[in-house]
Amino acid sequence: MMSTHLAILPLDIIDTLTARLNQENRPPGHATRFLRLPHPRTGVASLFFIHDQHAQDDTTKKSSILEVQAISPTNARTWFIGEEVVADGKLIVMTPMDPMFLLMYLLRVPQARDGSKGNFRPMQDIIEEVSTTIADASEKVAQKDPSLNVSSDDIISFLSLDFVQSSIKRVCEVKVITDEITVYRYSHDVVLENLKSKVGRLSDPRVAEMSRTLVRSLAKDGLMDDGKEELLELGRIKLACELLSQYLPRDILQELIASYDLSSLDAHVKTVRDEELALLAVAPDTRKRAKPAKSVAAGDKNQKRKKDTKATASADTNAADEGDKKKKKDAKSSHGVEKLKKANVAGMSKLSTFFTKKAE
Repeated sequence: MMSTHLAILPLDIIDTLTARLNQENRPPGHATRFLRLPHPRTGVASLFFIHDQHAQDDTTKKSSILEVQAISPTNARTWFIGEEVVADGKLIVMTPMDPMFLLMYLLRVPQARDGSKGNFRPMQDIIEEVSTTIADASEKVAQKDPSLNVSSDDIISFLSLDFVQSSIKRVCEVKVITDEITVYRYSHDVVLENLKSKVGRLSDPRVAEMSRTLVRSLAKDGLMDDGKEELLELGRIKLACELLSQYLPRDILQELIASYDLSSLDAHVKTVRDEELALLAVAPDTRKRAKPAKSVAAGDKNQKRKKDTKATASADTNAADEGDKKKKKDAKSSHGVEKLKKANVAGMSKLSTFFTKKAE
C-alpha cells in the first residue's frame, strides 16, 4: 500500500496532476519525474520535480522544475484529512525554481582549479564530464546515507531537457562554429550579469513591497522614513541579494554583494544597531535605580496608611462615645413615669414613713 503525504504546491501544477491522473490513456512521456541533483547552494543531494504542462491540443508543453522539501515536526504529528488519518506528520513543499541556479553549480565542475577560464567545448562533452565527476563523488558519501546519492542518469536527464538547454546561455559563453557545431564555456561574468538582472527585478518597489516581511525588515532599519529614499533603494537591493542567497554558493554571493556600493547603507544600519544596544544597556540601570525609590515610596504609603487607619479608628471611637452620651441624654421616659411626675403629691406622706416605727 502506498503511503500518503500532505503537500503544498502551485495551483497550476495541482490542476495538471489532477487532469493527468484522471486521464485514462496517458502517453508514456507524461509520467511524473523526480530527479536527485546537487543543491546549488550546498551541493548536497536534493530532490527536484520536473513538471510538464501540456496545452489542450497536446502539441505544445511548458516545462518547469520545482524544489521538493520535507518539513518534519520536532515531535510526532498526525494529519486528519476528512475521514482519513495520515500517520506521517511531515509537510511536503514544492517550490518553482529557476534552472539557471542548478546549471550554475553543475557547469562549474569542469572548471580548472587554477582559476583559468578553460576551453570552449561541445555541450555533450561537458555533460558527460559533469555527470561522471559528480556521480563518482556522491558514491563515497552515499555509503553512509543512500539518500545522498546523485546518479549520472539524473544529471544527464536534467541537462538534456529542452527548457534547461535554452537556459545554458545564461551561465555560459556560447560560440557557433558551424550550423551543426556550437561550443560552450562556463562564464562567471555572464552569471554575475544575469544575477544582477534578477536583483534589479526583485528590488523593484512594486515587487519588493508586495511582501510584508520585506517591508517590516526595511522599516526596522528605519529606511521607510521620509528623506531616506537612496538608503531605501540600497536596502531593497540588499534584501534581493539575501533572497537569492538561498540558491547561491558563498563565493558567488559575496561577489554579487560586492558588485554594489552598500557602504552608506551599512553605516546607517550600524548606527541604528548601536543606538539599540545603547538603549538596552541603559534600561537595566534605570530599573535598578528605580527600585529603591519605589520601595521608599511604598514605605511612605504604608506609613501613611497606618496613620490614616489609626486616625480613622480614633475618630470612630470618639464618635461612638459621643453617640452613646447623646443617646442617654436623648433617651425618653416611659408613659407611666411621665404621669407620676405630673401628679399632685401635696399632703401626701413620704414613702419612707411607711418603713419607720409608729409612736406609742
